[in-house]
Amino acid sequence: MRVSSKARKWFAALALFAILASAVGVAAMMIYGSMSAGKPSERAATPRSTLPSPSPKMPTPIEFAVAVNVTQQTCVPAGPCRYTYTIDPKYVGLHPLPETPFTVSYEVVGGNAPQKGEFTVQKDQAQILKDVVVEGPPGAQLKANVMTVTG
Repeated sequence: MRVSSKARKWFAALALFAILASAVGVAAMMIYGSMSAGKPSERAATPRSTLPSPSPKMPTPIEFAVAVNVTQQTCVPAGPCRYTYTIDPKYVGLHPLPETPFTVSYEVVGGNAPQKGEFTVQKDQAQILKDVVVEGPPGAQLKANVMTVTG
């Protein structure tokens, strides 16, 4: 059985129309379906409970991250290097800090010998020393380890 070219054109047009109609239908389902999915049903709505805010408490050493930013490096040939650095402390704990001042002790490692330091925190402000000098090998990677927190 042979189908005429006119019939083929009608079948092709009908197939294109069916594809276009199904694409429009799928798009409409996605749009209207997402609109109704975004609205909570009234039966499922529950009142929100408010959790009490955590109370301030003394932080622990693991709740501080102290970065060491090297601002200057001076090396002599076949000798040690002098590194000038400033620390950048960050509180990473989840509870509020206490209102009373407290002191965080740390040590900077990576130089020729560990160098002890400390900073005081009062409310949200830390009082730090800037431009501290330490000697170390060429290419030293300075890192601070928090040792204690005292209040």
